[in-house]
Amino acid sequence: MGNNKYKDTLLIGQTTFEMRAGLKDKEPLIEKFWEDKAIYKQRLKANENKELFMLHDGPPYANGDLHIGHALNKSLKDFIIRWKNSNGYNAPFIMGWDTHGLPIETAVTKTGVDRKNMEAAEFRKLCEKYALEQVKNQSQQFKRLGMFTDYDINYLTLRPDFEISELKLFAKMFNDGLIYKALKPIYWSPSSESALAESEIEYADIKSPTIFVACQITRGNQFVNINDNLLIWTTTPWTIPANQLIAVGEMMDYSLITSKSDKRKIVVASSLIKNVTETIGWENPEVLANFKGKDLVNVEYAHPLYETKISKVVLGHHVTDEAGTGLVHIASGFGEDDYLIAKNNNLEIFAPIDNQGKFTSEVMDENLVGKFYDDTNKEIVQRLDANQKLLKLKFVTHSYPHDWRTKKPVIYRATLQWFVGLNKAKEKILNHVDEIQTNPKWAKSRLYQVLDDRTDWTISRQRLWGVPILGFYDQDDNLVLNAEILDYTIRKIEELGTNSWFSEPADVFLPEKFKNKDFKKEKDILDVWFDSGTSAIALEERFPNLKRPFNVYLEGNDQYRGWFNASMINSVVYDDKSPYNNLISHGMTTDEKGRKMSKSLGNGINPIEFANDSGTDILRLWVASTDYTDDQKIGPEIIKQISESYRKIRNTMRFILANINDFDENKNYQEKLEEVDLYALNNLSEFKNKAIRAFDNYQFNQVYNLVINYVTNDLSAFYLDFIKDILYIESKDNKRRRQVQTVLFEQLWALLDILRPILVHTVEEAYQSTSDDNKNKSVHLLDLKDQDFVQSHEFVKRWETILKFKDDINKSLEEAKIAGVVTKGFEAKIDVQLKDEFKFISEIKNLEQIFIVGEINFVSKDSQFIEREMSFIKISTKQGLKCQRCWGIFSELIDQEICQRCNNIVNNK
Repeated sequence: MGNNKYKDTLLIGQTTFEMRAGLKDKEPLIEKFWEDKAIYKQRLKANENKELFMLHDGPPYANGDLHIGHALNKSLKDFIIRWKNSNGYNAPFIMGWDTHGLPIETAVTKTGVDRKNMEAAEFRKLCEKYALEQVKNQSQQFKRLGMFTDYDINYLTLRPDFEISELKLFAKMFNDGLIYKALKPIYWSPSSESALAESEIEYADIKSPTIFVACQITRGNQFVNINDNLLIWTTTPWTIPANQLIAVGEMMDYSLITSKSDKRKIVVASSLIKNVTETIGWENPEVLANFKGKDLVNVEYAHPLYETKISKVVLGHHVTDEAGTGLVHIASGFGEDDYLIAKNNNLEIFAPIDNQGKFTSEVMDENLVGKFYDDTNKEIVQRLDANQKLLKLKFVTHSYPHDWRTKKPVIYRATLQWFVGLNKAKEKILNHVDEIQTNPKWAKSRLYQVLDDRTDWTISRQRLWGVPILGFYDQDDNLVLNAEILDYTIRKIEELGTNSWFSEPADVFLPEKFKNKDFKKEKDILDVWFDSGTSAIALEERFPNLKRPFNVYLEGNDQYRGWFNASMINSVVYDDKSPYNNLISHGMTTDEKGRKMSKSLGNGINPIEFANDSGTDILRLWVASTDYTDDQKIGPEIIKQISESYRKIRNTMRFILANINDFDENKNYQEKLEEVDLYALNNLSEFKNKAIRAFDNYQFNQVYNLVINYVTNDLSAFYLDFIKDILYIESKDNKRRRQVQTVLFEQLWALLDILRPILVHTVEEAYQSTSDDNKNKSVHLLDLKDQDFVQSHEFVKRWETILKFKDDINKSLEEAKIAGVVTKGFEAKIDVQLKDEFKFISEIKNLEQIFIVGEINFVSKDSQFIEREMSFIKISTKQGLKCQRCWGIFSELIDQEICQRCNNIVNNK
């Protein structure tokens, strides 16, 4: 602006807050500064007498580097923690880690350790060492993502105090009669060699052989005869050797049919004849007789593989005519309904498969013993075909349960497991779900449904790395356990540590009267969901000032079947308290095409690599921009948009900082301001109040949108645009200059306050760049600044109208530029006749300056005026000479160089 002669007389602002962000280099230095100065601890100390706000951190699993989901989850939590700490609460952030379980065992085993030929306690020490290394690694990575916490104060599920809390909860459940041990079919993962809970199951499509098998009747009745056949159907041929019964629907209709292509007489559900005929390829089926399912009860048939083994037909509560044949093959060890039906018919539960999924000698079929269950499908189908029992084999693709860790199929398998029976506690649990708030709203009914459907929780795992299940067995393998034993055992483990359970004899843990009886200890450990589900109780017992229900739980929407669920069960069963008041869930992160991130697609984003390349604050701004309650997308185009938004914000803050570097709040702050300043401050308060509400409602994408809108429209396109003429041109202590600096000062604080939980590094850098000598150590030690500048409704309406009038002028200017009348706004002379209801606009001071034009004259229109919405306008070129300092057009200049105003400023008049 101006030529070189007058350049030095302009007050072009200076700041150490650089235009180039350089986040990847600056952020680690700022993080070290926070750590060295213990900013988080200082913040909590300053807030210690304020109301407690507790967000309870769900523990990520201590294995491997962080992924984008971790970054999203922890950033959302960090927004809340930082917001609450600056807005009237004492909000500690105690981060946690899940540190037991199979992936850690697997990782340790992969280092060359042979788990099976090693003392259990030694193997557990290796697992602990590995888990602690993982926690340390992830802590460093969370630090790089700017988390506001003390990394020395956390909770780990492997810590002695946590494990004791968990064992006390187990004892409480046992003493209340909720825990029992039984042989039941549960999800079994041969690949993990362990039982799995429902929450550890995910579904994926697999291709399965489906077979239709004829079972020959050996004892009939008045409806069917010897040598007639019962037709069963299954997608798991490997379970046929374990067939014990065939179930029918009591009141369902069945038919005895025959066909030209298969002369046998075959029983099938009447409504399924058409489907079965088409699938098998029968020609002209003929119905010979009709009857109900109950008419087939106690009919006997020969096992389709082992003809000397005779079984019978029974009623099945679960039989439908939706698929198959309406006659259901029952193998009690491999299905929940099958198990119940076998129990009702007083049959032994039969599951001849070992932990690795291989057939045991119990199957009484030497061709199958030692073979992996899935590898026997082909052999079993061939044998059925050879003895003419196979009517049809075809392959179907269907959804099937898989182990969420190994991604391999699981089976239903009857094994002895420990369960929490939930029916006794169900009503209490559901009552507490009724009382909580959820975001999104639909989440409450989802959690309610998941808990309502749950009857038994399998809490035992056949592993080593975890909290032991406490139990003893006499020489006949009967369970010996009561309140006295549990109390004594827990006190002993508290003294010796959980590893002692795996290294010391049973008598160490038994009260005197139970010693010397050759008791054996239970070998199973507790499900890791039982571990993490105890975290609220364990935290409360460790920190007496923390009380359930905690204010907020915030995790991915996969946790309705996981941590949300286990936490609610454990907390309510323990002492009838909900673990949380508010439940917030977020979706999963996908790429820009909505695809799940995976190594094979190469579409994943490593958050630490991203932070070290583009900066954590860009990543955090992306998190703030998302509707996290749904799935969020991230990719190059989205990051480009976010980076652009960041640049806008940064440049705006830089402009303000540069132009208040000579402003002293104590000396220069102006209480009396012009109307346009008051309007700008009103907009500031409206923006800030809306952002505060959005933060309080955890709607961070609204905060993001409000910030971008405020920076773009209220600041860049309006206030910061026209005040350059005042800031640069006027003398340093000019009253008008100090007035606009007062507004800038407040605008900076609004941005610092609202962006402080999100752009944590940038806001710190900006704060440290302010010229205030009495500033605090860190911006993150400050409370929200009170900025109530709301004006009356009439005042705001008036200024909205004035700015709407600016649209009239801008339209006319555009046309004038196209017509070549003017090239810039400050060259324009604007003649205006306002329509009657807008006459008040002519009284506004410095309108030319606010609208950044050369001259505005309010006159009576002539035929050259063009009608606009609020006025009639004519634009011409302002005649005169250009001031070499302010670039304004004037009829005369001092020494033909500068205008009178600039002359006065330059010569200090």
